Amino acid sequence: MNPGGADVRDLTERMVEVVRSEDVDQLARLLAQVVDPQGTRSELFTPVLTQLVGSIAGALRRRADEDSTRDAGGVDGAPIFTAELVDTVDDDVAIDELDPALRAVLRAVLADLNGDAESTRIQLHLVSSDREPLARLDALWHALLWASMLGEDSGRSAGRE
Repeated sequence: MNPGGADVRDLTERMVEVVRSEDVDQLARLLAQVVDPQGTRSELFTPVLTQLVGSIAGALRRRADEDSTRDAGGVDGAPIFTAELVDTVDDDVAIDELDPALRAVLRAVLADLNGDAESTRIQLHLVSSDREPLARLDALWHALLWASMLGEDSGRSAGRE
């Protein structure tokens, strides 16, 4: 398989669609294939996560572009993206309170949004190299959930920004 090619895009799209359709059994099978180091598609974990991060960042970037009242405030008029983390009752949450893999995914999305490809790569490597399969599962699950929630085109535009 070519981890940078159609297999990754197809699998990413399929996983996002499965999340949207709430097919728990199929999602469990797909996640096991990708997250389990012995899974049949384990080599696609990082490329799929990379596609999802690109998809999430692309959807957020498009939403920001649609907001004509947004103050650019960045270098050369480019916006600077940040995140405000809150819990279920809107209390602030420090980023260091997040599990490391989930924190790395959030930082990868922010790095992608801010055009820092090297930081995006480093953050995704932190997730991929985590020895705990449940940490990788949590990171991939959240990325899938975010991509599915951000719009119907999130999976299809994954990694094409």
